[in-house]
Amino acid sequence: MNIKQIGAYSGRLGAPMREPSKLPLWGAIGALLLISALFLGVLATTANVIMIGAGLGLLAGAFLLAAPRLVIWLMIGLGLTSGVLVSLAGPAYVRLPWALSLLSFILWPLALFNLLQHKRIPAFVLLSLAFVLFSVGASAFEWYSLDEFIAGFKRYFQAYGVLFALAAMTFSADDMRRWQKLMLAIALLQLPFCLYELLFLVPLRGGLSSGSEVLDVVAGTFGANLNGGSPNAEMAAFLLIVAAFLSMRWRAGLLGTGRYVACIVICLLPLGLGETKIVVVLLPMVIFVLLRRDFFSAPARYLPIILAFCAVTVLLGYIYVTVMMKSTLADVLDNTMRYNFEQAGYGDAYLNRTTVFNFWWERHDWTDPLSLLFGHGLGSSYWSPTNLLAGHVGMQFARYSIDLTAVAALLWDVGVVGATLYVLVFIAAWHAANRVGRFSRDPAARADALAIQAALAIVLLFMVYNNSAVNLLAYQVLIATLLGYLAHLYRNDPALAESPRQVHRHSSF
Repeated sequence: MNIKQIGAYSGRLGAPMREPSKLPLWGAIGALLLISALFLGVLATTANVIMIGAGLGLLAGAFLLAAPRLVIWLMIGLGLTSGVLVSLAGPAYVRLPWALSLLSFILWPLALFNLLQHKRIPAFVLLSLAFVLFSVGASAFEWYSLDEFIAGFKRYFQAYGVLFALAAMTFSADDMRRWQKLMLAIALLQLPFCLYELLFLVPLRGGLSSGSEVLDVVAGTFGANLNGGSPNAEMAAFLLIVAAFLSMRWRAGLLGTGRYVACIVICLLPLGLGETKIVVVLLPMVIFVLLRRDFFSAPARYLPIILAFCAVTVLLGYIYVTVMMKSTLADVLDNTMRYNFEQAGYGDAYLNRTTVFNFWWERHDWTDPLSLLFGHGLGSSYWSPTNLLAGHVGMQFARYSIDLTAVAALLWDVGVVGATLYVLVFIAAWHAANRVGRFSRDPAARADALAIQAALAIVLLFMVYNNSAVNLLAYQVLIATLLGYLAHLYRNDPALAESPRQVHRHSSF
């Protein structure tokens, strides 16, 4: 019996059957409030700030369930600026991102309910859900403690609510355009914040004359850390992704040249204000991804363009090395090779981006297949100098930074199976974006699909560059928004449903 039949049946029973239903309803609400009050009272006696905050967040979430659009506005707006908010508020407010994480988890019930109702959900969204379920199962199998699991789960999945909501819930094209404008506005805000950090915070770290290390405090709204380790690379990735969207919209004739030039200049200027060496790799990679189809169809025409961009990148890199770092190209290359591919540790850590994998393999050969395949549980590899919510494996190898990169953290936490599943999410997303770019009749969707592929290339590279994909809220919100928007395009494009296998003149790559 379906819902309509139940409603019709209850209607035939007459009015007397409907009146008493108000009493059970108000009784249920009263009982829920009573249980909530008792639950929060018990939490208060624990004196655990995190658990008390979680309880209050769940209580507030009951009201925010009715406003998923508002939650997404807050997640994007505050998520991409939470770093600078915490920096300005001071160390006492370092737990502010936990409130945003709770906002994201509020979206889970509605999003997952809608996810189960739709048939045209792209594979990468289902793989993302499978990764969540696998991670929970693997953590339960290798259980260590509830605190470690909660911290690890929050750290890994604090933006997945945005992904699932955008992928499965019904939002209009106007909603998407408003959120895109919000992200563009945040990208344009990076320049004034970077200028402030350059002029006022860099001198506090030693001044411009002390080398490039002091310049990593220039990270825009992603957060400035005077002690080092600011997420400037993530800010650079965000700006390049926005630049890719603007470029593809302009190339498709959807954005005026004057507005495009103004926005692109404001977006790219912050890249030259701080210590962002990774831009030397990211910029030509993004250009190649965006122009690859044209290059393969007419290489003689587009090869000079790609080479010109590479030449500009090399020139900017040379200026950066000689002027800002006050060094030579040979010294910088030698130093980069030592702390990335040789035995020198990265920063204060004993390991670097290469030796972190050797160290993991030395402790996970086939003599311990369960840990090799399934890891040690969510959050087990996390470590910070303050030891706050550090994992048991991270504490065992303190100062090694075994979670230096996202792939390394995944291997320790969820093993080879979990890491493979996580990477497959982005490979499947690339395939979905490729189909949207080839088959969609909407020029904006085709342009955005190419930009999303450039963003996915950045995300894949960052997996072996740092651990932001499984640790930093702002970067995770960016990834979740991109994947959720791609799922929205894929699910709502009628051309993909009509002829998903037709041959297109463009390359399938």
